[in-house]
Amino acid sequence: MIAESFRVDPDWGMLVWLTMVSGARRGELCALRWRHVDLERAVVTVRRAIAQDGNDTEEKDTKTHQRRHVTIDPGTVAALTEHRQRWEARAAALVFEMSPDAFVFSNSPDGATSRKPSSVTQRYGRMADRLGIDTHLHNLRHYSATELIAAGVDVRTVAGRLGHGGGGTRDHNVAGVRSVGGRGRPARGAGARRPSSGSPDAGHVERG
Repeated sequence: MIAESFRVDPDWGMLVWLTMVSGARRGELCALRWRHVDLERAVVTVRRAIAQDGNDTEEKDTKTHQRRHVTIDPGTVAALTEHRQRWEARAAALVFEMSPDAFVFSNSPDGATSRKPSSVTQRYGRMADRLGIDTHLHNLRHYSATELIAAGVDVRTVAGRLGHGGGGTRDHNVAGVRSVGGRGRPARGAGARRPSSGSPDAGHVERG
């Protein structure tokens, strides 16, 4: 799944990859702006989420009304750097500068509008169907939690990383692992230039 997403569209591949390594909800990644991404410190700050009602979307607080700082591994930093460079190149070609408020994942050339959460889920589902894999987008959150717990990170910390206010991560530990990559583990990147899928650091949560 990871390899195919990068093959089809590097921007789409980056969204799928970051979903897996961060464990963030689809609406949270749709709401992610470049000012929330600190590539030097290797931290992504989850502050907002895109909620959807039919075709209407609204940017609001996260589900738990918390912001959290999610540390990312060097390979993911490199992939996000490439992702940003692609956006900057497109902006330069259209003779404008990309705003720090631009969405990291957007269908508009200036990043002014977010992707719709339902569209992300539907695209992932179509890709899985095309590959003959029985999975869905939410399984990437399951996998992220499972890898962290297997690496020895305590459940409470994993719950904070995934944005669970009440430590409800245990369900993620037991579900959805086998279907992410189709054979028990996810595809290990999309080639030599893609990040490896080692367990990321756990990060921490701030209320506010």
